[in-house]
Amino acid sequence: MIRFFIVLLLLLSYLNAQSNNSFDEFEDEFETQKERSWDPLQVYNVPMTKVNDFIYMNIMGPIARGYKAIASKPFREGVSNIFHNIRFPIRLTNNLLQLKFNNAFEESVRFAINSTYGIAGFIDIAKSEGGIERHNEDFGQTLGYYGMGNNIHIVLPLFGPSNLRDTIGLVADSFIDPVNYAQKKDWDIFESNNVYLLMNTYKVENEYSLHMNEYENIRKNSVNLYELLKSVYEQRRDKLIEE
Repeated sequence: MIRFFIVLLLLLSYLNAQSNNSFDEFEDEFETQKERSWDPLQVYNVPMTKVNDFIYMNIMGPIARGYKAIASKPFREGVSNIFHNIRFPIRLTNNLLQLKFNNAFEESVRFAINSTYGIAGFIDIAKSEGGIERHNEDFGQTLGYYGMGNNIHIVLPLFGPSNLRDTIGLVADSFIDPVNYAQKKDWDIFESNNVYLLMNTYKVENEYSLHMNEYENIRKNSVNLYELLKSVYEQRRDKLIEE
């Protein structure tokens, strides 16, 4: 009988411990969901999502379809490769900041090969012939690597979903983005920055032409476009930071 009570007490203790562990896990999950659902800028984000959607579908979309009709996909991918190659300093800096020295080295090798044999980066020959993969890192990922969270979601005009961390990163990266140096540094509202504006407009439109079908499919299958885009963006960024 005593042995029975000892076994019973041990069993009850085990079940209680398991219950507490389950409760702790549930509580952690609840806190995570609570943090995810906290959206102090929602009153701004939702209308901005609608504005961006209107621009994508009614302005950028028709232009992209016209562009696709006259420019082949290999050509548009080549243009995307050139802009990617130009932004090498951003990737190099952020790989180094995250102590990913091998990735930084491979990015340097990629830049050297693609800038020469790849015709200024038009052909990603480093990947196609050398098997050297891209290591895309930005300052938003660097901040995430060092523990900065993403709990304030922000929808940027034209750029779309972002968060406070990645918006700070976007600004920081702009200081080492070679494309930005196409503009006049003594910027004046009465002076033209046509080269800079043309390059960025073309870069954005070319990139959109390659991914517009993805956006339209997401849009078509969504009940709440804002919440879906927010979820997809945050999950993707979390995954990139973990890699």
